[in-house]
Amino acid sequence: MVKNRYQNYSHPPYALEKKLVQAIQKPDLEESISLLNEINLLERANLSHKPLNSLKNSLIASCTIFTRAIIGAGVDSESAFILSDHYINVIDESDTVAKTVKIEYMMLESFIRIVTTHKSYTYSPTINKVISYIKKNIEKKLSIEDVANTICLHPNYLSRLFKTEVGITVLEYIHSERIAAIKNFLVHTNMPLRDISDIFEFANPSYFTAYCHKHLGMTAREYRKRHMK
Repeated sequence: MVKNRYQNYSHPPYALEKKLVQAIQKPDLEESISLLNEINLLERANLSHKPLNSLKNSLIASCTIFTRAIIGAGVDSESAFILSDHYINVIDESDTVAKTVKIEYMMLESFIRIVTTHKSYTYSPTINKVISYIKKNIEKKLSIEDVANTICLHPNYLSRLFKTEVGITVLEYIHSERIAAIKNFLVHTNMPLRDISDIFEFANPSYFTAYCHKHLGMTAREYRKRHMK
């Protein structure tokens, strides 16, 4: 820990922060979450007299680090700053410490998805835009109409184009990305299942359980118990 002798608080060692940046750039979600957990075990800097404001300021600093990391990995700066601006607004609107803590991990996963997408694109510019939009908004309930509207295409035309290039339907792709994101929360965090359900905008925990059982072959609780380290 590096002490600030004027304000008597500590910052994480730069070497640890550098490892996190490198993990994001690989991209390696599991290693990134592990490093963020290690950092968060340390005492956060006191950046305000109000605990919520202090935490928000800390997360904005994290957002800045994540943004620079993905630009360094080759993501175009416009995409990086759009994502950064989105999460700064999310942080600003959060009204409790408990909600705000969760945002950092959502933010980390979103930035890593952008790097993964950047490194794996092999499709046409139109399909690349579709994939990027889905990955950025995977916590939301997306329909093919939502996706088609963002690129001004008819849903039927987009369906045919996507299936031709990617080999699966848009909805199949959405579900595969959505369940992958859910699995990361189940395995790499201790977040309560109800909170994970809320993040992914399920109507209620029962529907979340049914969704996981359909796509994982078991309940979310069973999957976590089997795979969590």
